[in-house]
Amino acid sequence: MSKEVTTADTAPALTKKDLNKAMFRWYMSAEMPLNFENMQGIAFCGSIAPILKKLYTKKEDLAEALKRHLLLYNCNVTAGGLILGTTIAMEEQRAKKPEAMPAEAITGLKTGLMGPVAALGDSFDWGIIGTLFKIAAATLAAAGNPFALSVLLGFVMYCIVELVFFTNLTYKKGRSSIKTIMGSGLMQDVISGANVLAMFMMGAMTASMVTLTTPLKISSVVIQEKLDGIFPGIFPLAALFLIYYLVRHKKIGTGKIVIGIIAVSILCALIGIF
Repeated sequence: MSKEVTTADTAPALTKKDLNKAMFRWYMSAEMPLNFENMQGIAFCGSIAPILKKLYTKKEDLAEALKRHLLLYNCNVTAGGLILGTTIAMEEQRAKKPEAMPAEAITGLKTGLMGPVAALGDSFDWGIIGTLFKIAAATLAAAGNPFALSVLLGFVMYCIVELVFFTNLTYKKGRSSIKTIMGSGLMQDVISGANVLAMFMMGAMTASMVTLTTPLKISSVVIQEKLDGIFPGIFPLAALFLIYYLVRHKKIGTGKIVIGIIAVSILCALIGIF
């Protein structure tokens, strides 16, 4: 028999198996039926459809529930567990006490929180944690270490663990928990610390993987040797800041920057500067 999951103020109606099934369906299908009409609405509705069928025995109630979850929805897949768990808890409460949980509250919560939660997931998971995993994998791959693939798979496992944690957390604690998490100053501190770590890793990656030296000499003085004695790795660092400036402030696309790097590299090699 499946282990039952309980909420804070209602008797158990759903099982752990039901919750796991919803998470699995959401994780596997979130990006598949993506469209310009309701974005991830079909995927979200499909992920909780078995739960809705279990909660609503009347056909008209089930139809109403399915329709409200087919509306526009677009959120980060893993951080979206915050909304997934809360929505399931609210639907469970509405199935037992419709007067205590209006349908508008469920729709309003999804609509109001999908933007902030998506921003949290995209910036933290993909912008910071994902970048750290990719840097580690790229460093290992450049050294010919086959463990690089395992590092990328480690990021996939991280995303799954995050989805499971957030979904279970918000389901058990109800809709108040997501407001607590999103409004907590601790989350901002974690993001700030992770940003610092990401910048540190980016600098370390630049120093270890970007090679840029000059063969120029002035009389018998080798310029590169003098620069290394004063500021080792100054050319790779200067190149990094130049590319950052072009991307951040001049809004130049990465494709153009790559082509520019290739052209400048060829020119400087022909001239003998680098």
